[in-house]
Amino acid sequence: MTNSAQSGLQFSEILKSSSQLSRIQAEIGLVSVDDLLLEIGIHPFAAAYPSDLAEDIQQQLHAKTDGNPAEFFVSALAERLIAAAQKAGPKPLKVRLAGAGSHKRQALLGSELETQEINPLIGKRGVSRWADKVVRKAFELECEAIKRARIAEGMTNIELVIPFVRTFSESATAIDLLAEQGLCRGAHGLRVHLMAELPANALLAEKFLQYFDGLVVDIDQLAQFALGLDQEHPSLEYLHDDQNEAVLALIDHALKAAATVNKPCDLVSHYINKAPNLQLWLLEQQVTTVITQ
Repeated sequence: MTNSAQSGLQFSEILKSSSQLSRIQAEIGLVSVDDLLLEIGIHPFAAAYPSDLAEDIQQQLHAKTDGNPAEFFVSALAERLIAAAQKAGPKPLKVRLAGAGSHKRQALLGSELETQEINPLIGKRGVSRWADKVVRKAFELECEAIKRARIAEGMTNIELVIPFVRTFSESATAIDLLAEQGLCRGAHGLRVHLMAELPANALLAEKFLQYFDGLVVDIDQLAQFALGLDQEHPSLEYLHDDQNEAVLALIDHALKAAATVNKPCDLVSHYINKAPNLQLWLLEQQVTTVITQ
């Protein structure tokens, strides 16, 4: 069941915490691995490279993880994905892999292993982070959790959403990296979608869709990059506008590209309740459901 907007749109929900599962009434539109990692409490790099930490931090880490950081990390993430997949029932469960900027993980135990960036908003995110051989093992642990949920526990309704893909080359890299970890697109019905959050993703959606099974358009992120705004900068908040004509043009292009190749295109918006004109415009485009929080 989904919640209805006054305009007639239906809302599904972003799952950010396992605590939502007991009270969620709407359908789960998207699972955010980034947010689940914050709930788990240890940095992926700490799980992958515990010996690189200072001695006192290693002791804290081993105390928290019963002496096995990697297994703790994989088990904790897998358990959350399994619970979400069971809640979704027979319906597909789209899981967005970790792709947020480094600043999002600073509070996690072991975060000092991740280099602080001058501008993490456009730094090493998504595929560029996974492809870095220096930290590849962290990505491998994330994949192991997904495999454990999807294959070992039979939650084959889990589908993947790849965030922050800058180029076609990164699209191919993402698919290859997943295949190397036993998550081959198409195998056991695995569908892999593109998280379209960059203007390039929308403008060149037809070509990006050659690598993916569908789009999940993050309207807020699209607006942020199209208008050159930092959503977390309080003095610029008044400039954020999901109803800007340039943003609507990008969404329209993505919707039409997906329709042309007969692939799904989901939309995500955190501000949809504050944007009545956007709601009406989406309905005019034959959009009936939006993923929100």
